Amino acid sequence: MKKKELRKLFGKRRQTLTTAEVAEGSQAIARLFFSFFAIENLKAIHIYLPIRRQNEVDTFPIIYTIQEKYLHNQVVVPRALPETSEMEHYQWLPDMKLQLNKWGILEPDPTCNLQYAVTGIDLVILPLMTFDRNGYRVGYGRGFYDRFLAQCRPNVIKVGLSLFDPILKIDDIDSFDVQMDYCITPTQIWQW
Repeated sequence: MKKKELRKLFGKRRQTLTTAEVAEGSQAIARLFFSFFAIENLKAIHIYLPIRRQNEVDTFPIIYTIQEKYLHNQVVVPRALPETSEMEHYQWLPDMKLQLNKWGILEPDPTCNLQYAVTGIDLVILPLMTFDRNGYRVGYGRGFYDRFLAQCRPNVIKVGLSLFDPILKIDDIDSFDVQMDYCITPTQIWQW
């Protein structure tokens, strides 16, 4: 299937999930994340803030665990710039002022003065609609993360989070699509 069809299909599949199913799946993903990655060796971890109304994997269990147990790590969160389909990146603080953007995504208030350099990021947690067995993801179609990943260091670790297992193949992968290194589902870590 092509990306446009997959976005529609998995958008509908996610809407069938209950709040409890999303919470349980997100907790299972967080447990696998911390059991697999040596967080203490990473300085900065870039994490998207979830779109809860779309039943996206909730990343707050990961953010809060890093805050509580890995005090030397920095969490970095994005802010979308719709005019250019690019993002700004901000160091997360527990009392950070957040606002909803035009797509209903929580993001840092742009007046907070905590922008973070992309080159300092060691690991990026990626949002996705679905992914395939070759390590490619279907995002939301605007290319924000493909542009962002192109600015990161070549060795940045790319980790997707999905409540569903992979599909066999995305039919319309192109040169702008960036392969993930890992994708975590509630039951498994996929690695490429």
